Amino acid sequence: MKKIKRIWRGGMTRPLIYMTFTRFILALFITLLADYFLSPSAGRDLKETVFLLAAVIFAVLGWIALLRLDGIRLPKFMMLRVNPRKKPSRMYGDMIDFVDENVPETFEELEDNEKDVCILGADAFCFAVFLILAAVM
Repeated sequence: MKKIKRIWRGGMTRPLIYMTFTRFILALFITLLADYFLSPSAGRDLKETVFLLAAVIFAVLGWIALLRLDGIRLPKFMMLRVNPRKKPSRMYGDMIDFVDENVPETFEELEDNEKDVCILGADAFCFAVFLILAAVM
């Protein structure tokens, strides 16, 4: 916990919110889609099972991010940091290019340990929400 507090800074809030929102919406869509297609064949409502499975997946992903943060050497596929939100590249100039303003940091501009803290926070939030959804359903 002390290591996370040392790494955290205010500029990481925006990538954390974007990552949390994206992961949560994608996981919710996939779990509800799986429930829609698997429930008729199972003969019962599978929402609580699918939400619990999503919570377990986010717990494992958070644990992997925590291990990376601690500096443990993991296999190459566990060291990947995926950000599904990419900024489109433009080949032409825009008026905003000439305006002097503070540009917020993106996920790609963060250091590796800062990326791991953002991933850990997003996975922890999604884990908690899906665990609550599994308990309520």
